[in-house]
Order: sequence, then C-alpha cells, then structure tokens
Amino acid sequence: MEGDGMRNSVRAVLFAVTAFTALAFAGSAFASFAPRLVVTSATPQAAGGGGPTRIGVVASNADDPTAKVSIYLPSGYQVGTPAAGTKLGDVTATAAAADLGGAVLPLTGELDAIAPTATTTAAAQACGVSPSQTWDLHLTAAGQTLDIPLFVVAPLAPETASGYVDKLVVCLPPPDVPVGTPGRSVFGAKLLSATFTASAVTQPTAAGDYRWTSLFTPYTPNTGKANAAGSVEVQSLRHLPVKVGVTVTRKRVVTHKTVKVKRKRVKRTIVSTAVRFTTSVTENGNPAGNARVTVTSRGKKLGAKGFTLTGLTSATLAVTALVDSDSGSVPTGTPSAPTDLFFHDLGSGGCVPTVLFQGLPCIDATLGGETAKTSVRVVAYRK
Repeated sequence: MEGDGMRNSVRAVLFAVTAFTALAFAGSAFASFAPRLVVTSATPQAAGGGGPTRIGVVASNADDPTAKVSIYLPSGYQVGTPAAGTKLGDVTATAAAADLGGAVLPLTGELDAIAPTATTTAAAQACGVSPSQTWDLHLTAAGQTLDIPLFVVAPLAPETASGYVDKLVVCLPPPDVPVGTPGRSVFGAKLLSATFTASAVTQPTAAGDYRWTSLFTPYTPNTGKANAAGSVEVQSLRHLPVKVGVTVTRKRVVTHKTVKVKRKRVKRTIVSTAVRFTTSVTENGNPAGNARVTVTSRGKKLGAKGFTLTGLTSATLAVTALVDSDSGSVPTGTPSAPTDLFFHDLGSGGCVPTVLFQGLPCIDATLGGETAKTSVRVVAYRK
C-alpha cells in the first residue's frame, strides 16, 4: 500500500509539473512577471538559537497580478501546529487599489491560526490544495477588513525527497476584472508586497546553508484566469547563523600635566586607555559579503580607529551589523521605513533551479537582510 501511495504521489506531482511546463513553453509572459521572495529571522538569532521566521514577497506594479504563491520550506525548518485562535505574528502589506485611482494602500494586521470553515474549505479547493492547517492573513485597509487564507500543505513524497518539509500556499482574487464580478478583490486591490512573521515557523538550530524556493503564478490580465505559462520560480537563501564579532585591544597611555596648586606648580600623572577594535561578520562561518557595521559607546558613534578612555572605569561597545540589506526592501507601507524587510539581490545567477519543477524558469534569488548585534565591556586602566 505504501508503494502505491508513493507512486500516486509521484504521478500527481509529475502531472502538475508537466502541465505547467507544457504551458510555459506554449507562450511567454515572463517579462511582465518578476516577483521576489525574501526570508529572514524575525529577530536577531544567536548560533543554534532557532526562533521565528519572517517571510516577504514583493512584485512591481507593472507586473501582472499574482494568482497563486506556493512557498516551500527547506529541511531544517520546523512548522508547529498552533491551536486555532493563536496569533502567529504581525502582517504588513501594500496594494495598488484600482477603484481608488491606483492609490497604493498600506495594509496592517496579523497572522492567526484558525479552524477551517466552509469558506476556507471552498477556498482551498479552488486553490487546488488539501491543507493540514489553515492560517489567516487578517488585514485592514481604508476601513475595510480583508481575510486571506494561508494554507499549510504537507509535501508529497517527491517534494519531501527534494528536501522540503512543508509548503505555504495562498491564492489571491483577481483585481483587474470588471467591478461586480464575483470574487473580485476589494477595491480592485493588486498585491505589491507582503511580509509576515510566523512564530509557528522556526529556524534551524544547526548551522548551514538553507535554500527556500517558491512558485508564483500570475493572472492573465483582465480575465481573472491564472496564466500557467507565466509561472516562475524564485528563491531565498539563508546562511545560518549570522554573527557579528568584535576584538578589542587596550594600551595604557601615561601623560604628564603641570598644574598650579596653591600657587605652586605641581606635575601630575594622567593614565588613560587607548582602545582599538576590529569587527567581523560571518554567515555560516564564512565572511559576510554585504555588511555595514556600526560601533557605538554611550550613544556616540565611534570611528574605525578607536577611541581613548580617560577617567572612566569602563565603557561598553555596542556593535550592530546590517547584513545583506543593500539591494532594496519589501515595503511595509508607504513611504519606506526601517521596519521594511531588506535583502541582497542575487538575480537569476543566484538560482539553483529545482529539478522537481522540470524546467520552469528560476528568475531570482535573494539573501534576506539580517541585523546582528553584540557588545563588549572595556575596562579602563586606572593607574
């Protein structure tokens, strides 16, 4: 029986992939659909610290609307089974509202675990999935409430064999069909970006390189029909752990100063501490290629040459590294903000096309931005 189940799973996946591939080469819509996937830590994590995950997607307003997104979690990540009613994290998004003159709306809300309902069950069937869990992107914008089901789907045998532990699937309503069309998105809203924190998706505790992947399918514009020919693969890499280190050296410096004390010239000895430091940033033990490091003490930014302690017993150096945050961001609203999900873009050259998808184009890969912090206390020479 197990062998039959395996064969059925393989046939199901191969049938779906073959259908996608045949349609993909029957026509081309790739140029008008170029989304990105970004995955990072929800909070700075120490080595082996695990912790929640933050996930983001972004597309251009010039792209065709997104119909379906399937995000595959690599082995090493864990997906919990939170009880219905549990808040899993915060959600931010932006969408262009056709009914409001194309205005870009910020959406805010939360990600919740929910019990399946008749509505979400019908949505799952329409999306072509049989979820093991149902989560809800509960959003508000311009006085309207939007609930978008996010389905947790157990992988089929071929997906497991390819190194994936679960997938997150969402189907979006069409924004560009005529007003009054059943199922049209509220305000004719076209998703441009979304980020969410998921406490139920925890990071690996083992150091390593982890590659997330995803399949995005657009709508054929103005039809409300998914365009399988435009489906693309996009990826996001994680090199864990991300760590910043600091090495400090001290040198005792003695100077002399002559002062007047009761009309007499007195020679005094002054002891100070010359502090020099070097920093390092690593990802999975290798030097980070894209990092900006800031060192502060008592709220003052320190230069690269170090500083001098005079008369203080100690000082604390606070080191902050912004890693892989140089290419752009997944907006959390308008205008951009420090809370945006930043990334380093690797382009198509950073892709490793997934064999499971049998020739669908992999058009982009990112490294999710990370903030790594550390601190060290420096004791001054007193004499």
